[in-house]
Amino acid sequence: MELVGDPSNALFKTRFSTYYKAAMPNGRNYTVKKVIWSEKVLQMGSHEMFERELEVLGRLSNSNIMVPLAYVLTEDSAYFFYEHIHKGTVFDYLHKSFETALDWPLRYRIALGVAQGLTFLHSCNQPVLLLDLSTKSIHLKSMKEPQIGDIELCKVIDPSNSTGNLSIIVGSVGYIPPEYAYTMRVTMAGNVYSFGVVLLELLTGKPPVSEGIELTKWAVSQSARLDKWEKILDSNVCSASPAVRSQMLSVLKIALSCVSTSPHSRPKMRNVLRTLFNAR
Repeated sequence: MELVGDPSNALFKTRFSTYYKAAMPNGRNYTVKKVIWSEKVLQMGSHEMFERELEVLGRLSNSNIMVPLAYVLTEDSAYFFYEHIHKGTVFDYLHKSFETALDWPLRYRIALGVAQGLTFLHSCNQPVLLLDLSTKSIHLKSMKEPQIGDIELCKVIDPSNSTGNLSIIVGSVGYIPPEYAYTMRVTMAGNVYSFGVVLLELLTGKPPVSEGIELTKWAVSQSARLDKWEKILDSNVCSASPAVRSQMLSVLKIALSCVSTSPHSRPKMRNVLRTLFNAR
């Protein structure tokens, strides 16, 4: 694993992982994610149990989720191998100076793809919950093919082992559902909330937190008056045509339902997907 540990091969880092590009002797390239074990955050249970969980994840098949092709467990780290398809994350294209800008049709395709992937994960015999769904964990196989990453973290991260701030461990700032502060539980409704924040990012072009204000709070306050709804939308894309503006307003309605303060008021992902698909 020396090649993987070489900083020059690093693609990017997240809170728990570092992603590397690895070239194999046969000429094929893979993306390898390295997760370092920590007695405070990561589960230290038997490798046998962990391997069984990973084998279940490895049998999943959906074009909108990143499924590990193989894994290697060592005493201090876990390595996950993926097909090398990384063209950047949704966060990169929305909030960094990339040459390829995301127009509304591309943003809508991304929203639809992520909704399809999340609906699939929630519909498994043993639902797969995401600990940290954000635009940084959504990778682009192509500009029209988003893939949800970090699906195996639910089998690795154990927040109950941490003595730190649990709200920081589970989820990224701006995406954490409000009920997590008192339930300390990762739920489907919480995933729906995080997806709602992703939708708001796609609609507004704004980051999840700006100048100390969460995007959800800003959007909800602006939506109190119907005549202000259009002001929530990214002016760079909503002015393309009346049809685009109309579709964006329909998707905004979906996003606001997803970020409802009450988890019981949020729709199920299968309903979100259907409504989003009908917003065409």
